[in-house]
Amino acid sequence: MDMEVLKRTGRKALYTGIACILFPLIIGLSLGLSLKRSWLTKEEAYSLPFLTAFHSLTPFPVVVYLLEKLKILNSELGQLGLSAALVSDSIGLFLLVLATWSRVARAKGSFHVIFVGASSISYLLTVVFVFRPAMVWIVKQTPKGRPVKTVYIHMIMLLMLVSGLLSHSFNFCFVTGPFFLGLAVPDGPPLGSAIVNKFNCFTERVLLPLFVTICAMKADLGLISLGSNLLAFYIILLIATSAAKMVACLIPLLYSKMPINDALALALILSFKGEVHLSLYSYYGDDQVQLILDKALSLSIVAILINATIAPILVKYLYDPSRKYAGYKERDIMHNRPNAELRILVCIHEPDNIPTVIKLLEASGSTRQRPLTVYVLHLIKLIGRASPVFISHQMQKKTLSKTSYSENVIIAFSRFKQDNLDGISLLHVFTAISPPKYMHEDVCTLALYKLASLIVLPFHRKWSLDGFVESEDCAIRTLNCGVLELAPCSVGILVDRGRSTIPADSSYSVAMIFLGGSDDQEALTLAKRMANDMMNINLTVVHFVASGSEEIRDWGDLLDHEVLKDVKLNNVSGGYVTYIEEMVEDGPQTALIIHSMIDEYDLLIVGRRHNVVSPQTSGLAEWSEFPELGIIGDLLASTENNTRTSVLVVQQQQRRRRAIS
Repeated sequence: MDMEVLKRTGRKALYTGIACILFPLIIGLSLGLSLKRSWLTKEEAYSLPFLTAFHSLTPFPVVVYLLEKLKILNSELGQLGLSAALVSDSIGLFLLVLATWSRVARAKGSFHVIFVGASSISYLLTVVFVFRPAMVWIVKQTPKGRPVKTVYIHMIMLLMLVSGLLSHSFNFCFVTGPFFLGLAVPDGPPLGSAIVNKFNCFTERVLLPLFVTICAMKADLGLISLGSNLLAFYIILLIATSAAKMVACLIPLLYSKMPINDALALALILSFKGEVHLSLYSYYGDDQVQLILDKALSLSIVAILINATIAPILVKYLYDPSRKYAGYKERDIMHNRPNAELRILVCIHEPDNIPTVIKLLEASGSTRQRPLTVYVLHLIKLIGRASPVFISHQMQKKTLSKTSYSENVIIAFSRFKQDNLDGISLLHVFTAISPPKYMHEDVCTLALYKLASLIVLPFHRKWSLDGFVESEDCAIRTLNCGVLELAPCSVGILVDRGRSTIPADSSYSVAMIFLGGSDDQEALTLAKRMANDMMNINLTVVHFVASGSEEIRDWGDLLDHEVLKDVKLNNVSGGYVTYIEEMVEDGPQTALIIHSMIDEYDLLIVGRRHNVVSPQTSGLAEWSEFPELGIIGDLLASTENNTRTSVLVVQQQQRRRRAIS
C-alpha cells in the first residue's frame, strides 16, 4: 500500500471512497435503531454497530485481489477503484480503532481504555519515527541492483510477530500491528520486493487457503432458520447496507458523467467481500470475544461466499477494458500524411534495449519537414507494492528525482534529442511500474491518449555478441502478444541481434521483404520513410511473387500495386531505393533466398502477416516458433541464423468493430 496515493487522489475517488463507507454505515445504524427495540434483545443489540461497520468496510487488499484476478488492475476503472478503496480503508481503520476502544470500555472500564489508547498511539509513533526511518536506512545501505541482506529480512519478520503479540495485548485483532508495520516498509525494490519474493508464495498459496477454510468451517448452516426474528433482522441489515453501498458508489460516479456500465462495475468492485471480512467476522465471533453471535457469523460467511461468487461475474459482464482500443480511427503509418509528424511510442525494459531503439529512431528519416514525436515508456515489473505507478518525466527539467526509476533512460534519450533537434519535435519519457501480465494496458492506454501511429516493442529474446541466445523473458513475450491483440495503432516488434552502433561515416542498409497484405503495406510505408540519402540510409525492397500470380485479382492486390508503384519507379522522396523482384514456387524457396541475403543488411523490415496463407510461405508455418513474429519474422529471428542483422516485424492497426455501451 502506497499511502502517498491519498495525497494525489482526485475528487471522484475521494468522494466515492468516503460515500461507500459512511452512507451504508449511517443507513445500517439508522435501521438498527428503529428496529432493535421490537426485534432484538439488549445483548443482541450491542453487536449491531460492530456488525454494521463490518458490512460497510471496503478493505484495500480485497479490492486489489479482485482487480488482479479480473486483470483490470492497470485499467482506468482499476486505478479509480484502488484510490477509492484506499480512502475508504483509511476511514475504516479509524472506525475499527473506535469500535475496539468502545468494546474495551464496556468490558474493562474507562481506565483500561486510556491505557489501551496510550499504548496504541505509542506503537503508531514508534512505527512512524523509529521503524520507518530504520527501513529507509536499510534501503540506503543496500547497493543498487543487490539484494537486501537476509539478516534485515529476519529482523523485520521478528518485528512482525512481536507487533502481532502487542496488538493482541492491546485488545486489537492480531493482524492490526503487522498491518501498520507493513505500511512502514518502503514499497517496491529492494526491501518491499524482497519480502514479497521470500514469503508471498507460502502465505498466499498455503496459509491463506487454510485460513479461509478454517473460517468457513465456523459457519453452522443449521443455525440459519427463517423463523427467527434475529436472523430476519440480520438479513434485512445485510441487504440494506449492501444496497446503500451500491447507491453511495453510483451517485458520485454518475454525477461525474461516468458511463452507467462502468459505474455499476466499480460499485460492485467496492462492494466485493473477501478474506479481510472473513478475518473480522471470525475474530469478533470467536468464543473469547463473542461480539458477533453464531447466527450472525454463519449468515455473514454465507453472504461473503455469495458475494465473492457473483460480483466478479457481473464486473466481467459490465466492463470490457479493451473496448476503448477498438479501431474506429485510422492510426497507422500508411494513412499518415507523407510529410506529417509521425508519433512513435517505444518501450524499454532494460538498458540493453536503448541503443537499438535509438538507432531505429535515427533511421526513421526524421527531418524538420517531417518530424518525429517520440514517447518513451520505461516498463518496470511491480514487486512489493499493491498499486501500479505511472510517472511522467518532463525532459526539460534539469534535475532528476532522488527516487528516479528511469535515470539512465532519461539521460540517453535527452542526449538523443539534443543530437537530433531538427528531426525530433517532442520527446517525453514515462515510467510504468506494474505487474508484467497487465503491462499491455499501460502501453495501449498511453498509445491511445498520445495518438501514436506506431508502438515499438523489444523482442523477449536476447542474443550475445557471438550469436547465441543469452536470455529469454516469457513475461515480455506475454506483454508483446497482449499489445498485438489490443493496440489502438500499428505495432512493431524489434529483434535486436547486436548491430546497434554504425560508424557515422558509413551507410545504414535497410531491406524490406514484401509478400503482400496490409501488414506488408504498413512495413513498406515505414521503410520508404527511412530512405534518406542525406543520412546515408540505403533501402532495398525485395518483392517475393508467387509463380502465376502476377495479375491483380482483388482489392488487396490493387493496394499492393499502389504501395509498390513509386518503389518500382524509384520515385521515393528522400533517397534512392533498390527494387528486386523474386519469383518463387513455395515457402522453402523463399526461405533459401532470405537466408542468402540476411548478412547483407543492418536491418530487415517485414510484415507480420498473421494467419495469412500464401504460396510464398507454404510449408513454413509448421516450423514457426513465435507466432507474434509471423512466418517470415520467425524465420529471420531463428537461432539457426548466426547473424547480427536486426529485424523489425510490423503489424498494421487491427480494425476491431466493437459495440460501445
